[in-house]
This record gives sequence, structure tokens and C-alpha cells, in this order.
Amino acid sequence: MNLRTFLTNLPSFSGFSPEEISVLEGVLRVASYPEGHVFTRQGELAEGMYILLDGSVRVTQQDEIAGLSQEVKELHAGELFGLLSLISQLPAVATCTATSDASAASLSREDFDRLVHDAPQLGHHLHYMVAVQLARDLQTRNRSMRELLKREASAVEAR
Repeated sequence: MNLRTFLTNLPSFSGFSPEEISVLEGVLRVASYPEGHVFTRQGELAEGMYILLDGSVRVTQQDEIAGLSQEVKELHAGELFGLLSLISQLPAVATCTATSDASAASLSREDFDRLVHDAPQLGHHLHYMVAVQLARDLQTRNRSMRELLKREASAVEAR
């Protein structure tokens, strides 16, 4: 697989120049992972962001507030995950596990810092993607809190 062509065809990176894509390609590390490999574990620091090149990954989340564990989604080739790991000392909000043999390109925090320096527009774009992910996570957390408050209020009324 030609990584540069793959990246250029992803909606997340399609608007960037060949030079910027080349910088991104240079900081990514491609590896193969067996079915069952855990890329990120909720609550723990992740090694980096991943771009799934082949295979599938299940995203599960334990909601401590509601006490539920749920499958959030199934990821396929071209999808990114682990974005929050690009921000230092921020634990993963979900567990990402390969559901088939998979290959992925990873970007570590250190290489992300290099990318920000060498291709600022790409770095800015990834910062934006992190901000969007944080907003989504906050909305999900807010919904969980509201559901818990509703259940608690109903339990109090039932007494």
C-alpha cells in the first residue's frame, strides 16, 4: 500500500499539499497488529494517535457515572482514533481493540510535536480534530450526568 496516496485520499487530509502530506508520512510509523490487540485502554495514557489502514477496531467505553459498558462504534480503514493521546497526560476515553488482523499508522506525541513544527497547517488541523473530539466527549459525559440525575430524582420520588 502506498501510504502517501492513502493519506491524500482521506477526507481528513485531502486539502493538504504534497509537501505537507510528505511530512505527515515521514512521522507516521506503520505496523501490523493481531486480532485482539489493544491499542488504547480507557483511563490510561495511550502511545499515540492511529490511522487504521486495514482491518477493524472496536471502540468500547465504560461509563463510570451510569455504570455501563457499551460498544461505541466499529472503526474501518481510513478512520482515526486515539487523538487525545496527542495532548500530553490526557488518558484515553475509550478502549480500542482490533477485531481482526489490522495495520495502522501511528503518530506519537513526540512525532506530533515535530509535525507541528515542520507542517504547522497539519498540526493546526490535528489540534482542531482534538478539540472536536473533546467537545464530543464532553457532550457524551453531559448526557450521562443528566440520565443519572433523572434516575436519582425518580428514585427519590418513588420513596
